[in-house]
Amino acid sequence: MGEPRGRDVAARVVALWTLAIGFGASVLVGLSPTSWLQARLRYACEFEAEEWVCDGNAALLAAGASSLVLSTLALGSIALIVRATWDRVRLRAERFGWIALIAVLPTLILCGLLLLDAATHEPAGVELDDSRLAMWIESAMIPALATAVAGVLAGSGLRMRARGRPRRVAFVTILPAFALLLVAAVISFLGTLPTGIVAASAIGAGWYLAAAAWPGAAKQTVGDVDPDRSRSTS
Repeated sequence: MGEPRGRDVAARVVALWTLAIGFGASVLVGLSPTSWLQARLRYACEFEAEEWVCDGNAALLAAGASSLVLSTLALGSIALIVRATWDRVRLRAERFGWIALIAVLPTLILCGLLLLDAATHEPAGVELDDSRLAMWIESAMIPALATAVAGVLAGSGLRMRARGRPRRVAFVTILPAFALLLVAAVISFLGTLPTGIVAASAIGAGWYLAAAAWPGAAKQTVGDVDPDRSRSTS
């Protein structure tokens, strides 16, 4: 009993530290979206005399505030889910899918707000090259789609691992999810890097916790069995 208990406690500590490190890293790179917002999406810019006039301070503030607020809300929610599931991981496997979906919400919300801003502040009579909507499609749509797919893949992988599927099976979905988060950050010129770090840390925390509940050599204990397997054998 002592070894499984110690393993569970260690997994909880690692999961919480992973969330904390992810938050800290996100704060450190919180201003990285500034160039993306201004140069690629023309956030806080006005089209005057056939050229863009931009407010650098507004873009800087938006980058820092969006990263901090969205990351805090997402990681706070995920920490509550982690705390609510770590005692009975096997019986609450479905909740692990929510960890991944909430993890990618900051990026999706940010891209959605930028789309709304572009639509409501679209200059009249501009060419396609100067259209803010066209800029959003070019620079933000693909990162948003990649992040959404990453959330779906990671959610599937976390649920599978929490249900006791082999590590290699679940990891098939986790690795592509991490790769998609990286692709989104690269395509957005690091615009989604802070929120992508948050997503990666949340997925990692969920993985540590789910994996600890199903060690390779451990036997299932009475009262803590996988509901799906118990139903299938009954």
